[in-house]
Amino acid sequence: MNNIKISLFIIAFSWSFLRLEAQSSTNNIWSDLNLSYRIFKNFDVKYELGNRINNNQARTNYNDFVVKYSFNNFFKIALGTRRSELSLLDSSIFITQIEDHFEEISDRFHFDISGRVFKLNGFRLKYRLRSQRKIIDFYSDAPVTYKRTYIRTRGIIEYDLTKKLKTSGGSELFFSFEDDSPVYIRKHRYMAALEYDFNKIYSARIQYLYQKKVKPLSEEFFNILAFHLKIDLNELTQKFKSKN
Repeated sequence: MNNIKISLFIIAFSWSFLRLEAQSSTNNIWSDLNLSYRIFKNFDVKYELGNRINNNQARTNYNDFVVKYSFNNFFKIALGTRRSELSLLDSSIFITQIEDHFEEISDRFHFDISGRVFKLNGFRLKYRLRSQRKIIDFYSDAPVTYKRTYIRTRGIIEYDLTKKLKTSGGSELFFSFEDDSPVYIRKHRYMAALEYDFNKIYSARIQYLYQKKVKPLSEEFFNILAFHLKIDLNELTQKFKSKN
């Protein structure tokens, strides 16, 4: 019970910090619905429908599609793509160089290597290495604009508070690859989350993320409060079959 209280305090403190720093930050609300389906024992697909809003009147809806193959718990690979749609502002905002607030709004492709490093007494250390290419208007009739290539490195520690509730925290670095420019760290992101498994089918997560630009140097940072709902389609299908 004490672990649960501590985790709830961290989430509450993060939200208070978001409100306190509103004058010097860009605040975001992220939400998504995640559907996963295991085709074979080690092969599964994922579809994610998401929405992101910030206090600069930008809103984006996106559709993710990912295929993943698991060699084991320590080594997995995935290939995915995202189609994003910007509303309230025209996509020409990118041409005006006001990219700080809207750089997440673009189509993209990515390749992941991920897995678990170790598991001990309820603790799990996980990693993810992602190569990501951002492209504006790839899925539209407009001329495409190649924005940036990232190599993203992320480490997360998860801990089981109860059988149904777990907490996690970690950080991620974004290494930027650009034409006529050396590789550099563009931004870093920190995250803390609580996740609850209602049953084998449904689980939900609330997450706070803090994102700061490293280069070009900027005093502004991003507060992000995210809500995630996951549905395991295999378990849902099995439930319907058992009823019939």
